[in-house]
Amino acid sequence: MKLNKRNIEFCCSLDIGMNTRDQKLKMRVDKLCVVSQFDKNTEMKITYAKLKRMRHKEFKQYRVQYILNKVGKPYRKALLIRGKKKHSPVLLRIDYSPINRNTGGIRLDFRPQHMESTKIDHLLSWINSRLGGIFYQLLAQAWITQIDVALDVYKCKLDDYIWGLERSGKTAYFDKENGLPGLRIGSCRSLLHILCYGKVDANSGRKLIFRERAKFININFDEYQQFLRIEARYRPNAKPTSKKGNVLMLAHLSEMRNPFERLRIYSKDLGDVLLERGLLCTLPDAPSIAEMKRYMLATMQYPRLPRKVERLIAEHEIDLFDKYTVWTQWSRCVAHLSGIFSIATVFCVHRRVHNEKPE
Repeated sequence: MKLNKRNIEFCCSLDIGMNTRDQKLKMRVDKLCVVSQFDKNTEMKITYAKLKRMRHKEFKQYRVQYILNKVGKPYRKALLIRGKKKHSPVLLRIDYSPINRNTGGIRLDFRPQHMESTKIDHLLSWINSRLGGIFYQLLAQAWITQIDVALDVYKCKLDDYIWGLERSGKTAYFDKENGLPGLRIGSCRSLLHILCYGKVDANSGRKLIFRERAKFININFDEYQQFLRIEARYRPNAKPTSKKGNVLMLAHLSEMRNPFERLRIYSKDLGDVLLERGLLCTLPDAPSIAEMKRYMLATMQYPRLPRKVERLIAEHEIDLFDKYTVWTQWSRCVAHLSGIFSIATVFCVHRRVHNEKPE
């Protein structure tokens, strides 16, 4: 069967145990985007000049591609850094030269799933040597603008359950040809939304042979393990100088709040119960509690659901995994980021000590 390449997982995640249904669980950071600022205007100009020189050079270990960003983007210019192999994925994107004066001077978009800890450290050291030592200081001052945390539940499919996000009624369902179904719960514009979609673990069977540029890959599902990815996308909307309380510094990443706290999972039986009681005329295509509630409101022609219906829904909530036990493994995921986090932490402490005035 042909399957979209996006539904095939080639990277590795951390094993974090099993749930009560004996389903294997894995977790990792899938994307980490941070913004930082320069202490002095001269530092910014020197760094921009060195970034400009990088785009004109050939390097032994990495390929550097220059991009002029489209109109409307917050930064004018960007560098994409890849491994030396022909079809290597982007390891780091550096955006710089902001349009707005209030925007941080540089943005770093890391893709840590493509690198082991040692390779992350090598990349950081390489960039720091290119920029003359300021790169580590930028990490120490960086704040997070987006972080994606991927939690994988093996032998689990999207349609096995009904999905919801507390305090959110937004949802979108995806079921494209030659792909596995997916669901977004929550708004893309909010601090947090969650994507749930099926994937095939390419590392669990024989090596897949395909053309690098191929969009679809022939695959025998019986030869590979399948899992459901529950991907929490958290976008703090504040910077260090902001009065809002949502700022998350890179140096404080280990203290990040559990993004799966608001996730709600319900038994599939709920749909049949609602049909039997005449609360639904038909089931929506999307296994989404928000979508089910919309259907019920249309059926009953009520402005809001009666309390007895809300209680009925709550009775069908299940624990696919223990959210709090899962989050005890977060420190391991942060540790896998290696220098991205540790350098930020060490240099942040160093800056604080250096700036403290002696009594």
